[in-house]
Amino acid sequence: MLTEEKRKLTAIGKQDNFITVFEKLTTNSELTFSEKSLILATAIIFLKHYEKDNRFISYADLAYYIILKYSLKYQDYHPLYDFSINFGFYPIVSTLIKQDLHPESNFQDYLVSIRLEEFRNPKDYIETLEQNLESEKFLEDLANEKSYLAPTSFGKSSIIVDYLLRNLSNTTKVGIIVPTKSLLMQTYQMIRSADLEKRIIMHDEMYNDEESFIAVFTQERALRLVNRKNIHFDILIIDEAHNLLKHDGGNRQVLLSRLISKNLRNNPAQKVIYLSPLIEDIANLRVSESQEIKTHKIKFNIKEPEIFELTIDAQKFQYNRFVNQFYELDNTHQNKFKYIIGNSRKKNFIFENSPVRIEKTAKDFSTFLPEITNDIIINEVLDVLKSEVHEDFYGITYLKHGVIYLHGKLPDLIKEYLESKFREIDNVKYLIANTVILEGINLPFEVLFILNTYRLQGKELINLIGRINRLNEIFNSDVVELEKLLPSVDNSDQMVPVISVG
Repeated sequence: MLTEEKRKLTAIGKQDNFITVFEKLTTNSELTFSEKSLILATAIIFLKHYEKDNRFISYADLAYYIILKYSLKYQDYHPLYDFSINFGFYPIVSTLIKQDLHPESNFQDYLVSIRLEEFRNPKDYIETLEQNLESEKFLEDLANEKSYLAPTSFGKSSIIVDYLLRNLSNTTKVGIIVPTKSLLMQTYQMIRSADLEKRIIMHDEMYNDEESFIAVFTQERALRLVNRKNIHFDILIIDEAHNLLKHDGGNRQVLLSRLISKNLRNNPAQKVIYLSPLIEDIANLRVSESQEIKTHKIKFNIKEPEIFELTIDAQKFQYNRFVNQFYELDNTHQNKFKYIIGNSRKKNFIFENSPVRIEKTAKDFSTFLPEITNDIIINEVLDVLKSEVHEDFYGITYLKHGVIYLHGKLPDLIKEYLESKFREIDNVKYLIANTVILEGINLPFEVLFILNTYRLQGKELINLIGRINRLNEIFNSDVVELEKLLPSVDNSDQMVPVISVG
């Protein structure tokens, strides 16, 4: 955020009239007619300031938040429709029309509903205007190094497939580099379903001197193949490219940098694609001043998380990032597990930071949940875990209460199996995990509860929040719930009161 932009937001946040009404809107309190008029007028003012200087992105974000909150609370969708039409938030426009929340009242509305089909992606979802334009610019860009930077769930997987469809030949060797083994199968399945008519390999040992192939590798496997077979990739697609910027003592970023550099020596004409939801300035990835990486970035996110905190003395606060203020809500008089149960939805992600704490949380939390009986599918999963893992595997006990836990020390096959069961089984409502979820694993979470933020960096937190209510899950549902555009994020750490920010 620019200094001037931040200064003006801070000043606005100190104006008494605005503070009072904005707090009431944020916390879902009732507004009077005059307060409704004031808050909507404020949104218009912010939009006009953004139109004068498009660098002030947070002004547009704030206007959108006000309009979205107002429209959802009062079921008055005219402001949201008008904003979404003018700002190109076409998935929202399509939903409002289809669900008769904004009936076509004139010829212009009718034309809008027809034009929306022009923004339908081949994967059958409507894109935002910005998403559509930036995606096409990215695909047409002939630069050897380029990036696609977009919020989590904004179609980076589709970009990979669309790019390959335009750039594959009979001799093309492609390396899609994912940061962890947890992501291999998910990415492999995505590429396989695209039917690109290329052999897809997931391990360096699977290479059989093919002239053309698509490799879905970790950086370790890709580097081993380049070293062992002395080959090169024509195209490198680096998923979660922000890992190149990490300096946490690990060797992942070192191996990834080494792979890109060595492949460049073997193939000066290599094409490198960087994908990330977190990089602010792509120049930070450069290893030399002469290196040029073209940037294609989506600035606006149509999700705006609602952030809550449960303190050590069981007080509940709601945080508003635009004015950097906490609003005190009712005292819950609940411990964190009862609070989680009371605020949970169909699928819930509980974040802890270490394997030991994850397993302890699963053990403690399951005692607050009833045992699930007569669920045939869960019983089948329990039998599989008993026979394939061990009868005393802790996960068996917790699964009986609808809880699954994941961390890096679990074998990959078990993690992948449990992830699939979390997706499939309605009675399995809770998943407890750490940063294993950060690296692109897509699960149908509706609420995030953060129990510990130790060593969780700000951008990792943003990535974590982005996993909640992914756009394809919102807009591809039979009945679209626009409330999911305000995903709930709760910090419920009652050991140390830590603030979660989006």
